[in-house]
Amino acid sequence: MFQNRNYVRVFSAGLGSVAGSGIAGVCIIWIVYANTGSAWDVAYLVIAELLAAIAFSTLGGTLVDRYNRRRLMIVSDGARAGAMATAVGVLAVGGFDLPILLAAGAVVGAFTVVFNPAEQALIPVLVPTGQVADANGLVRSSRSTLQFVGVSLGGVLIVAVGPLWGLVANAATFAASAAILSGMAVPELLAAPGSAAEKPGYFAEIAEGFRWLWTARAFFQLTLSALVFNFCSTIIATFLVFYSGRVLLGSALVYAGLLAALVAGIGVGSLLVGRLGAARYAGKAWVVPYGLASGIVALPLALFPSVPLAVTALFVIGVFSGFAGTAWLTAAQILVPTGMQGRYFGIDQLGSVAIIPLGELMGALWIGLYDVRNTYAIAAVIWIVAGAIFLAPRALWNLGVGTSDPDVTPHTDGAGAGTPESPEGSRGA
Repeated sequence: MFQNRNYVRVFSAGLGSVAGSGIAGVCIIWIVYANTGSAWDVAYLVIAELLAAIAFSTLGGTLVDRYNRRRLMIVSDGARAGAMATAVGVLAVGGFDLPILLAAGAVVGAFTVVFNPAEQALIPVLVPTGQVADANGLVRSSRSTLQFVGVSLGGVLIVAVGPLWGLVANAATFAASAAILSGMAVPELLAAPGSAAEKPGYFAEIAEGFRWLWTARAFFQLTLSALVFNFCSTIIATFLVFYSGRVLLGSALVYAGLLAALVAGIGVGSLLVGRLGAARYAGKAWVVPYGLASGIVALPLALFPSVPLAVTALFVIGVFSGFAGTAWLTAAQILVPTGMQGRYFGIDQLGSVAIIPLGELMGALWIGLYDVRNTYAIAAVIWIVAGAIFLAPRALWNLGVGTSDPDVTPHTDGAGAGTPESPEGSRGA
């Protein structure tokens, strides 16, 4: 894979921006927490980004299927760099400004749901099918490792020089990612049969994507399960700053350490997919670890709070999340038609994150009504119950590369497609 210059550029471009995002993620939440002390304001920060992501997810996915994916990634990086740089300028001159932070988060969220489907649809074009799992695992693991470094550095920056420098780092890394991608040559998506006049309209293509997902039962059931699983995991992750401060009585370094354990686990889990051939049983690799097992591991956070246990539990949840997410992504890249992938990934993002703002609001509400430990207990119990329920759907359980489900049959590569000698190759539909 590292002999493929295009793959190396995609791989490298994300490394710096992910590290910068890890630093900024800790710093921006700490900025809000330190200035307001409000769980609602922390929730609003995440909700602003998520609402923008929901609004643009299907639009972004359709853009990915219609236009050059490399150019879309470059434009997205430029917009995200500009948003973070603007927030830095306003905060440096005028002091804390929550609306500016919310606006910056919204811009980042909107363009992330263009960048991510473009990247996810691009990787299987650049590497052979047999290397897709390892390519995904390497990307996700390396980026989780840099997130580990980023969130750790974020805690150090808060203590040493102030949290605003984390936002500066994020703006710089988005700009660097755009510069790296600008040197990559990627072919346009092959045109659909028929004349330009016969090409479906923009909204017709969005509708076609929804129809496809409805008929692909296994992927549809997976998206439904992600609604509930993400609801629970978001409560755990978003309010770690309150868990570390109010329950564990820790500092910013403890908070950063908990986040670092979570992302380190994601890195480890992502690398296991290729080694274990998990794409063959992607449905099981999704619903068991990210459903039932993660809920069981999350429950001790509420019942037996301590720093060592919290670090261990969050690391294990990260392993489960990384393994499940990489197995799903690899199966989708192989099974979903190339010309449908942008829309599928966009619609899946819409379905997967649509409930997250509700999770943010419910988490803040439960913390206000009860306390952090009870909120974590409620989320863990819901996670366990939902995980058990989603063991039942057979299409999801049987999802995998080589599946006999007629709704999600794999698509084979053309000769030499995606090899270093033929980087312009694409998977046949």
